[in-house]
Amino acid sequence: MEKKKIKFNVVLIYLFLIIGILIFNFPIIWTIISSFKPSELIISNVPVWLFKPTIKHYTDLFADKTTFDFWMYFKNSLIISISATVLSILLGFTAAYSFSRFKTGGGNLFFLVLSQRMLPPIIFIIPIAILFNIYHLTDSHIGVILVYLTFNIPFSTLVIKSFIDDIPTDLEYSAYLDRYSKFDVMVKIIFPLTRSGIVAVSVICFIFSWNEFLFTLILTFIKAPTLTVGAAKFVTGYGIQWGKIAAVSIISIIPTLAVGILGQKYLVRGLTMGAVK
Repeated sequence: MEKKKIKFNVVLIYLFLIIGILIFNFPIIWTIISSFKPSELIISNVPVWLFKPTIKHYTDLFADKTTFDFWMYFKNSLIISISATVLSILLGFTAAYSFSRFKTGGGNLFFLVLSQRMLPPIIFIIPIAILFNIYHLTDSHIGVILVYLTFNIPFSTLVIKSFIDDIPTDLEYSAYLDRYSKFDVMVKIIFPLTRSGIVAVSVICFIFSWNEFLFTLILTFIKAPTLTVGAAKFVTGYGIQWGKIAAVSIISIIPTLAVGILGQKYLVRGLTMGAVK
């Protein structure tokens, strides 16, 4: 009887887990279904679950560059996300090392850096738009990257600093005795030891940069819009093309999903040993 009871409990637990997974992932499941569903069935008042799948929404994304230049949007997203991530790591690491080892600016400067991440992003849009117009950064890759750095650097500094704080300073003193410069110590000793935190920060910064919508929508027009902004072009005055929006959404998930899977091991360790500790 006890064995049957244990098996029943295990089955019940798995059943609840499956139901929970389906509930939390229902928006993604619905988007995938909609991307293969004919347009007339998507806008049907009664949900249609059985239908003949179509790939028309996907083929239409690549059919005509004049209506939707998918590869331009994808290239812009890739350039901006990778550049913002790399620069966030480089600048965040150097800032974190400075705060951790040299107490730069005391506690006030570190708190000021963190406060940039605590504030709602929308409050920055007016001064940023004015400055970008003055310095001709509107609708450019550099401009969007600079905006993303404003929010990525405080986060990367916070997480990486917590890792550097846990590294014994004796390692650095030993390196100084071996005639290492401070730059050598930072690059050859501290940087490799904070690898887990750096990878975790890289994954999160990349996902944020890839998915960001508000600033790119306002600050870009023709040359530098990303894939998320491109998807918004299917919302027209004549109607909303839900099938194409779903197709773009599914394709745009793939890079972030791949980055998340590749950095999963470091992501879990980085967040548990870094920001949470």
